[in-house]
Amino acid sequence: MSTYAMILEGAKQVFLNPETLLFMLIGTFGGMIFGAIPGLTGALGVSLMLPFTFSMPHTQGLAVLIGIYVGGVSGGLVASIMLNIPGNAAAIVTCFDGSPMARNGHPYKAISYGATSSLIGGLFSAVALIAIAPSLSRFGLMFGSWEYFALGMMGMAVVVKLCSKDMVKGLIGAIIGMILAMVGYDKLSVVPRFTFGKWQLGAGFSSMAVLMGLFALGEILVQVNGLGRKAERVKAEEKQTVIPAKGAYKGLWKTVGISAIIGTFIGILPGVGQNTAALMAYNQAKSTSKEPEKFGTGCAEGIVAPETANNAVCGGALIPMMTLGVPGDTITAMLMSALIVHGLTPGPALFENGADVVGTIYVSYVIACLLMYGLYIVFLKYFIKVLSVPMKYLFPVILLMCLLGALTTNNRIFDIWVFCIMGFLGYIFNRVGVPLAPVVLGYVLGPTVELNFRTAIMANRGDVLSVFSSPIADVLLLVAFFMLAWSPIKKIFKNVIKSKDKVQNDG
Repeated sequence: MSTYAMILEGAKQVFLNPETLLFMLIGTFGGMIFGAIPGLTGALGVSLMLPFTFSMPHTQGLAVLIGIYVGGVSGGLVASIMLNIPGNAAAIVTCFDGSPMARNGHPYKAISYGATSSLIGGLFSAVALIAIAPSLSRFGLMFGSWEYFALGMMGMAVVVKLCSKDMVKGLIGAIIGMILAMVGYDKLSVVPRFTFGKWQLGAGFSSMAVLMGLFALGEILVQVNGLGRKAERVKAEEKQTVIPAKGAYKGLWKTVGISAIIGTFIGILPGVGQNTAALMAYNQAKSTSKEPEKFGTGCAEGIVAPETANNAVCGGALIPMMTLGVPGDTITAMLMSALIVHGLTPGPALFENGADVVGTIYVSYVIACLLMYGLYIVFLKYFIKVLSVPMKYLFPVILLMCLLGALTTNNRIFDIWVFCIMGFLGYIFNRVGVPLAPVVLGYVLGPTVELNFRTAIMANRGDVLSVFSSPIADVLLLVAFFMLAWSPIKKIFKNVIKSKDKVQNDG
């Protein structure tokens, strides 16, 4: 069946059944709530809703889950901008510029950039999903151990870019993040590392407990001195709408386009995820910006880049799930299990035997992106009110949600202790000036670099030079090298030019 015919079939499944649209609206809104509350995630929302969809028709159940997926990823920007606490791991990078812009008196503008960029990134990946899914999935299948290692190294180059003011502290943070990720049994040798004889450490640290502890509890401890003060009020004269003003995206379209491509591409690669895409897009925007010093102070590019990228991952992650039967991330793995429960096999046969399902996924994903944006338009004023809530009331609620999130991830009391310890570390890092971005980067990308490097070495019998047999890996490593070397090279050229000008003037 042609793509056009599948889209028509999917539209018929969605639009001719009002219940499907209603459930999608509820699912998208619920996903946004789960994404916006620190400690809860879209993945948790999908896992809770998954059993209820088994009694629905398969197309309707998938539509609801996709709505939760899209809403959950986008909803994280609310807490990131309003509270400087990421609602989910994908929204960590949005904190860097979203919160400063809100605290500078422009929360409407910050959410407008975030929500609009989320919509653009989602729709871009929807076009990729519909138009070039088979081709892109085959390209993703070309990635092996060396390619994933090189991709991780390119991501690690973000450390230097994000911490150009103090490279030493940035590298210290990245190393600490990598060490935190190493705790537990080694995946290749099954040897315990950094467990110190404690069996609780065998499974390692929960990502939810680590990230929420560093950011949420760390932020609460930093701001505890201001509990007696009222939160700042929003300037009344600012335009109160999510729809961007005319010319708001002037000069940003290049960043939007590149970030959407990065997000879609990262989504196709299984297991990489939204946080990596957001970090890479943010770094790319900063490295190519004419005013990189503005990043971290409330720069529009610093919001547009990560939000475009992490939402573009959603459509990209659906591509390998549908065409190869390989989930792109945690939530698409749950979607794949839903397909299997309904008697459908993800993969090439799905396009032959389940054309209505493929079409429903296409149409539902686009509708979910539009519903997400519409919900931001309707509920924006309620999101902004978060800033006027006294922190002495807000922080206990956030802390409770984080504790529940840390506990329910693996149902371990131990994760609550991890959350508390990481919160204390986050506070210490803030006090001594160690940025959290490299810590998170090392924690997220460290295992990718280590595991794939060791796997590649083992597969090639210790031959390190075998990396040159992979053109994709070589290109990615070259990009990482130039990312690190560009600033010093540019500085050297500037000094040479100044010296020549000085010699000519003296002559």
